[in-house]
Amino acid sequence: MTEEIIKSITNAEAKALEIKRVAQEQSARILADAEIRAEQILQTSAETCKAYRDEQLKQAVAQSEEEYCTTLKEEERKAKAYCATVLQTSEIVVSEIVGRIISGDR
Repeated sequence: MTEEIIKSITNAEAKALEIKRVAQEQSARILADAEIRAEQILQTSAETCKAYRDEQLKQAVAQSEEEYCTTLKEEERKAKAYCATVLQTSEIVVSEIVGRIISGDR
């Protein structure tokens, strides 16, 4: 009977050692898989952020170009209107000066 108890304890210890070994192997695999997954997530996140940054930069450039063109057209319109006003005003003054020169009234 004592021999059976000792044998039972020895078997239990062997099973416990096997369970511990399997658990350590599993935890090592789980840790390795987690590290790989974390690296993949990090890489994917970096790529996503880079793509987002590039897209935002493209949109900012496009918006800036659009605003530049709009402002340029508006200022060109204003300049043409100003030139037309100045030309009309100067035409009257030039006519007066030419009339005075021709008529002798200086």
